[in-house]
Amino acid sequence: MLGGVLADALAAAGVPFAALDPLRPSGQVWRAHGAGDAWVVRVATAPEVPALEATLAWATALAERGVPVPRPWAPEGLHPQLVRMGTSAALVTSWAKGAPIAESGWDEATSEALGVLMGDAHAVATAVPWPAGARRYDGAWAEGAWHRMAIERVLPDVPGREATVVRAGLTAARVALERAWRGGPGGPIVMVHGDVHAHNVLETARAGDDVALALIDVGQVGLAPVLLDLAFALLEHEDPTAWALWRGYRTRRAVPPDAEAALGAMHVLALVDNLGFLAADEREHAFIGEAWPALVASCAALLSGARAA
Repeated sequence: MLGGVLADALAAAGVPFAALDPLRPSGQVWRAHGAGDAWVVRVATAPEVPALEATLAWATALAERGVPVPRPWAPEGLHPQLVRMGTSAALVTSWAKGAPIAESGWDEATSEALGVLMGDAHAVATAVPWPAGARRYDGAWAEGAWHRMAIERVLPDVPGREATVVRAGLTAARVALERAWRGGPGGPIVMVHGDVHAHNVLETARAGDDVALALIDVGQVGLAPVLLDLAFALLEHEDPTAWALWRGYRTRRAVPPDAEAALGAMHVLALVDNLGFLAADEREHAFIGEAWPALVASCAALLSGARAA
């Protein structure tokens, strides 16, 4: 039923398409396509519309300045806008062409190119006012990520000492996050992609070590410290690709000398958020068990650094 309502709304708005296919079982993300064009259509219910409007503002600002993110559709002669369906709305963005990095894996060239891309995105976002209604990666979000992780249910046999270390580490990381929101290390606070990983990065062109990338999937865009966005991306990287990402990023934005300690806190938060997302799927619980020691170690390192300071 939603597909029919959505198709009618898209047609009435003038979106050029001939077919509409669901990309997610939830019915929140669709592919609209025709003879020459294809679009990603993301649907939001009334409570989620303000965040979708903020995502539209972010994507429009970056696309207009040449940053390769999904370009919002605009009616002929008008600025980009959401497609309205009563109290609901849909964001229509261009369908990007390219191969997901998940198919080939990260190498130094793609990692450095990602750093450049994220640096460009953050640089543009620093000049864009905070949109009202945007998702916020703040202390409340951090607490929610821990609750989603539900460690007592997912890993009931975790030693109490380890659980204590992780809870203390999360508390310290949350304090660091809240400091960043008040202007401390880890910022500035800007609109970020919030979900940079190998499935959401496309390689669109390559000539030797010169690689062109594009970001896709704008479902997690929101306000956050820039180091948190980098921490999400770095979860997939180890030396030397992590250094390559940093190298590319620094060609676009200066990184303050106090970034290392703040990045440790953001790394803990990114890990907890990622495991919290996976906790909803029982098939991922074994992976969470495998990742648990890394989370314990990251929290212990953060606490040790805090004591040393």
